Amino acid sequence: MKVYLGDEPVELTGKRPKNGFKWKEDFQFAPVLNTNSKFPNLRIRKGIFLISTLPNVKSFACSTQVLELEEEIIKRKISAKIIHLASDGITSWEEIKKLHPHLKAHGYSLKNCNEKEINTLKTMLGIGVIGSHRLAHGLFAIQDGILISSLIPKQQYGVPDIKKFLNQLQDKKKLR
Repeated sequence: MKVYLGDEPVELTGKRPKNGFKWKEDFQFAPVLNTNSKFPNLRIRKGIFLISTLPNVKSFACSTQVLELEEEIIKRKISAKIIHLASDGITSWEEIKKLHPHLKAHGYSLKNCNEKEINTLKTMLGIGVIGSHRLAHGLFAIQDGILISSLIPKQQYGVPDIKKFLNQLQDKKKLR
């Protein structure tokens, strides 16, 4: 899949999964925000999980994505758990923890984790940036182990359209 950083084209690994895709993997990513637990096994977990992928958690766009996603689900009274996955290391999250101690979302770092697991995730969700360790911005809704919606913005500069993503889910009555 081709996305853009401004005018510059960027190729991503894998393909964005289609709705109905079954989560098949269990990952051991490093917990960094609001949890000490390993990444949840989404194959067997019940409920709605919103997966947010972040290329650089220190950037304005990524920190805004973290904050806006949580604010929007609270405002809309959506019963979902948020999981952020970042390309960055554990210390990259310190600023977000300081500025937004009220956040409830769980965050995980992929840096220094098992390379095979990282590549599996990148390919499975279509979010790996070819030639880089970074993830692309993305939003994924998983309900009872099944993908019900996803968004990988064509324009990777800036914050994904979180309101549009959640509107589509609510319009389809997929969020309960």
